[in-house]
Amino acid sequence: MNAGVISRYVGIALICNAFFMLLSAAISVLYGFDSSFSPLLVSGFITFLFGVFPLIFVRRQRDINTREGLAILVLAWFLCCVFGMLPYVLWGGDFTLINAWFESASGITTTGATILNDIESLPHGLLFWRSSTHYIGGLGVVVFMMMILPSVGMVRFRMSKMEITDISKTNFRYRSNKLIRVLISVYLAITVLSFIALILAGMSPFDAINHSFSVTATGGFSTRNLSIGAYESPLIEFVLMLFMVISTIHLGLLYASFASRSARVFRDPVTRFYLTTILVSIVLVTLSLMLGGGEQNALQALREGAFSVVTTISTTGFAISYTSGWPILAVLILFYVSIQCGCSGSTSSGVRSDRMFLIFKGVRVQIIKMAHPNAVVQVKSGGQVVDKELLSSVYTYLFLYLFLAFVGSLIYAMTGMGLMESVSSSISMMSNIGPAFGEYGSMSSFADAPQIAKFVMGVQMIVGRLGLYPVLLLFTLFRKNVRWQ
Repeated sequence: MNAGVISRYVGIALICNAFFMLLSAAISVLYGFDSSFSPLLVSGFITFLFGVFPLIFVRRQRDINTREGLAILVLAWFLCCVFGMLPYVLWGGDFTLINAWFESASGITTTGATILNDIESLPHGLLFWRSSTHYIGGLGVVVFMMMILPSVGMVRFRMSKMEITDISKTNFRYRSNKLIRVLISVYLAITVLSFIALILAGMSPFDAINHSFSVTATGGFSTRNLSIGAYESPLIEFVLMLFMVISTIHLGLLYASFASRSARVFRDPVTRFYLTTILVSIVLVTLSLMLGGGEQNALQALREGAFSVVTTISTTGFAISYTSGWPILAVLILFYVSIQCGCSGSTSSGVRSDRMFLIFKGVRVQIIKMAHPNAVVQVKSGGQVVDKELLSSVYTYLFLYLFLAFVGSLIYAMTGMGLMESVSSSISMMSNIGPAFGEYGSMSSFADAPQIAKFVMGVQMIVGRLGLYPVLLLFTLFRKNVRWQ
């Protein structure tokens, strides 16, 4: 591998981090040079130096192989998380090294879990930096990398497959360059529209820009200790739910629907499956809350149930109520949507609805074949036959996801965490949702989690955000018998 080429492109990702650090320092100036100004300025300067150094001394090179592209992708995520720690560590407070690692990884991976018990005590500059880390990671460092990687078609194609599954590509066809422009354009449009809508709904401009960063990236960092529950506004909750759903639909399909002025997005079978999952889950959770012995009336149960389902399946992680004490049926529904999550080509993580759609289709076909052994039945999506190799990769992905979630649960249990906390935290980190259940529920923090668990959670967030395969493939980089193109 060419270490110089790798360092050059990872450096560009770090410069992107440095830009938002300096922008956050400017926000600090607007609020009277609050206590975050110096940490953000110094962090931005250090990050910029590390990012620009390889750009000066390493020549731009157009020849890059898949092996180097994979290394760029994984290292960019990891180093963005490491350098993202600097503002927290330099500011101090509750940010020990482990806590800063957790908060930075949570932000860059758009997980939204936090170690802070008093978020509102943070200065404005640091609050803006927290939200900015979501925005950086929301569309994925893979997109930033694809913008600046040389025009070598096979590398860019394989890199894009890490972020967008084949099933979504069958429903949305653009060349790589145009796809990048489309995704970024829609991402920026959702940010602007959500910012305006939140202001109209009653948020202050500062809160609105922070929450628009979070909702577009499906991250979940809020500027309030009680998250969205602090506003006690059904209108704000509705606006956020709307944009959480929009942000988790394939951004390319949204663009195609807008460009053609049609309802194309709703004709997509995966989108229909995703929206149906949301509606069915809301009904079940609402009924569970109404019949579970609580004091909620039907309207309150619908309000809390709908928001919790949408914020969970979208992997955003905002909260308006405590979910840890909910009836077991409601908790199980939230567990399921924590695994499925949104659509490929969006800012969500998890197994994703595209794969779950194919899994259910595949199970249905297998049941039919068992009943009718001589029948010729194929898995189809949108009228197209799904390749057996694609189905195999989907099953493999689900197995890897569940296996790694199980391993994470074991590690957390070994550190002394309870069963509910271990399992729910592992799934939450793998799917980049944020809140878990039990002690680390929707309006709680991970401040009291064991130190080793916080470190592992940060790693698990990165693995989940990258979609498992890039990290696992990284281990083959040093095997001499593996041939890379």
